[in-house]
Amino acid sequence: MENEIFVGINMKDAVRKARANLGETALIVSERIVDNGVEVVARKDSAERVFVENNTEELSESFVDLQKPAYEEEIKKISRISDVLKWHRVPDALIDVLSSRNFEATIARNIQFGSFSFSQAKRPLALVGTAGAGKSLSVAKLSSRLVLSDNPPLVITTDRERAGGIDQLATHTRRLGLPLIVANDKKTLQQAMAQRRNNQPVLIDTAPIDPYDENALAVLMELESVTRAELCVVVPAGYDSEETADVAELFWNAGARMMIASRVDQVRRLGNIITAAACGLVMTEYGVSDNCNAGFEKMTAGKLAALLIKKTEDHEKNR
Repeated sequence: MENEIFVGINMKDAVRKARANLGETALIVSERIVDNGVEVVARKDSAERVFVENNTEELSESFVDLQKPAYEEEIKKISRISDVLKWHRVPDALIDVLSSRNFEATIARNIQFGSFSFSQAKRPLALVGTAGAGKSLSVAKLSSRLVLSDNPPLVITTDRERAGGIDQLATHTRRLGLPLIVANDKKTLQQAMAQRRNNQPVLIDTAPIDPYDENALAVLMELESVTRAELCVVVPAGYDSEETADVAELFWNAGARMMIASRVDQVRRLGNIITAAACGLVMTEYGVSDNCNAGFEKMTAGKLAALLIKKTEDHEKNR
């Protein structure tokens, strides 16, 4: 006889399902607690019918009694994670996916994490996003890191629309001893790219994008076409999760595959950050301060899980 697997909310429920499918003589081969309840392996075994009838009920009752404290503890853990995600304003559908007793492992299974590579001949990196997302500051932080590692980048900005946008980034590049090249159309962008030397890293600060503007996708696609840059979305924490999901999807459609989470140190709720990453963007770094020399840290599943829990606990302590 072949073994079959049945899952129930508890041992009784799992055994009931096994008997409903295999008959009252079903033999329970093994059992274990799983994420969504109890799993039993069972098979038909008429030869052991008497044993099964006399002992399965007793076995199931004793198993439930033995496992009840541990099972209830697991349910409490899952419920706690669900409450944490609700407080961060994570959408309900994503809460169902991420609520697990092993929070970090569940995040790692459902969200991609990665890092930038600035080795020679790598594609330029263009930081894109909505107004106020923190693109210029992100370029400044990455530039500082590269200069400190003796790998000075070519820094280009196309942000001529925002008042003071160029001055803000120019202040940082001057401190680092880097020229800032301003490009405002396809021709000047090509000229700027021609100044790349020895396959050095290239960082591109871009003008704010209105993702709902019908020309937004065309602007980003032209940027990618001229520079062959990888597009990285800068997503500021603390915004509405559903709105951020819509914006993340629009940038994804324009070719963006990575994201930086900015302002993580300045807000309490991170639901929109985890929502944007769940749309498929690879989460790379997150902002921990406005300091250009140490303002980013690499995001991992463990750090994200810890941040979500810590910010919730801090809120609960201060209520």
